[in-house]
Amino acid sequence: MSTINNDIAIYDNLGLSRSNEPKVEASKEDQFMQLLIAQLKNQDPLEPQENGEFLSQLAQFETAAGAEELQKSFDNFSANMMSASALQASSLVGRSVLAPGGIAQLEAGQNVTGQVDLSSSTTNLTLEITDAAGQLVKTIPMGTQAAGEVNFSWDGTDQNGNYLPPGGYRVQAIADVGSEQIAQEVLVSAKVDSVTIGQGGQGMQLNLAGLGSIDFSAVREIR
Repeated sequence: MSTINNDIAIYDNLGLSRSNEPKVEASKEDQFMQLLIAQLKNQDPLEPQENGEFLSQLAQFETAAGAEELQKSFDNFSANMMSASALQASSLVGRSVLAPGGIAQLEAGQNVTGQVDLSSSTTNLTLEITDAAGQLVKTIPMGTQAAGEVNFSWDGTDQNGNYLPPGGYRVQAIADVGSEQIAQEVLVSAKVDSVTIGQGGQGMQLNLAGLGSIDFSAVREIR
């Protein structure tokens, strides 16, 4: 105690204040117990609170404490999921994925590849490729095909065999089913330039070369 008193005297003689020392805040458990003790001390002895009321308060406190611990567990789980997503995202950059929409980015000297998700067998499957202006530049007959995934490749030439300039093109698939011509879903291979990790409940977004972003959940295949 003499040491403490000497310290206080030194501060007082120097005109210094100890008010800037960090204060240790009481935990929620301590605060609750202090309030409970104060309530016991100040209650009317002629009309004391019933045990049930105290038990109810204790139950509410335990519920609140449990909810706080549960929230901490969810926060840790979310942080771990974000780390796992970041690791997964880094492995996707530079790779190709099969994306829906039928939009292809033609690069010089490269083929455009993809798949047609054929809903039923057909006697004649045809690919129609149009440019950014909507002009038909190439028709590719695929013949008879069974239902399922049908792979295709386009070398970037027009109907006369001339190479077309790099850029965006749309690939459409038409299947003859009986007496009808039915459009089919087309998946095109695209390169992943970067990945955006979603926050606030949003999923991971893949930024595809020349095509913009799509949800990771929409990807059919990673190549």
